[in-house]
Amino acid sequence: MRKWAAAAMALAAGGVGALAAREAWQRRQDQQAFEEGRNYWRTYTPAEMARWAEAHGTSQRIPSYAAGIHLDVYAQAANDAPVLVLAHGLLTYGKYLIPLARAFYDRGYTVLCPDLGGSGFSGGVRGATSVGEATAALVDTTIWARRRFDGSIAMLGLSLGGALAYAAAAAGAPVSAIACLDLFTFDDPAAFRQIIARPALLDALPVLRAIAVPFGWVRVPVTWVHRVAGSVAPAESGDLTVLRNDPLARRQVALRALISAVTTPPAVPLAHNTVPTLVFNQADDAVLAPEVTRAAYLRLGGPKRYIDLPNSAHWSAHSAFWEPIVRESDRWFHEHQPMPLRQSIDQTPSGASSL
Repeated sequence: MRKWAAAAMALAAGGVGALAAREAWQRRQDQQAFEEGRNYWRTYTPAEMARWAEAHGTSQRIPSYAAGIHLDVYAQAANDAPVLVLAHGLLTYGKYLIPLARAFYDRGYTVLCPDLGGSGFSGGVRGATSVGEATAALVDTTIWARRRFDGSIAMLGLSLGGALAYAAAAAGAPVSAIACLDLFTFDDPAAFRQIIARPALLDALPVLRAIAVPFGWVRVPVTWVHRVAGSVAPAESGDLTVLRNDPLARRQVALRALISAVTTPPAVPLAHNTVPTLVFNQADDAVLAPEVTRAAYLRLGGPKRYIDLPNSAHWSAHSAFWEPIVRESDRWFHEHQPMPLRQSIDQTPSGASSL
């Protein structure tokens, strides 16, 4: 009996050691990929767009939880211009959003593109950022913007970023309105079952939660979670090759991050929401079931609007996909844009408090 126990302990220790060795190797690979990927964004960004980004953009690093986050800032000359935060999805990061950033910049917005922890140029272990940490990064970005700029702040979240945008607004991000390309919450296993690439993982949720306590750092392939192949229409499959080859694209997800995606309720439930929220839903989405976004919208309280995007896959690089999103988001943000801070102070009646 003792021999069997000793053998079991030795086997367990060996397994843990192998996982730890693999993780150490993976982190070295992460660092190498980080160095190799510094200029990869130029390979998928049209030359004219890259020149625009370099001429109009600056980079910042702001504190957020354990690791700082990278922030691309495209600032208008006027400090009271409206500010828009773009929240990227699971596979992408801020540099992928340069065409979208320019579209809003040309409409008068100062645009901020944060790389969430463990993504793009930000710090943190690749794929290990929890929902709570990603939400905090967006809140920290809006607080930084509030201190730096005088204009109203809005947020547009894309894919996973849509759910994170709502979570950040619910957590107190100082935004006047949000727009979500896809919407769900991170406490709904039934909805997540329609999103995750391997629903069987949710059947093992109790076991995974137990394992994640000591082994939350263990990472699984992102394809276990995300239906990568269904992200775009078949005619655009070449764009996926570009993404797959990006050294900075997320290829793995840590158990702690996976568990957090189904165990992190928003600070304010959908039904109690008061932040003006615009929701887009792609009719032909093969990654995030349209029924999930539609059901979330129906539960949503507060000022809201729903826009169906017909004949649209989950993602596209074509301008025809983004034009209605930019146009309707801009309209929504202007409808709910408060008076600029300095203007509200200037118009305060004599003897009245501006607080």
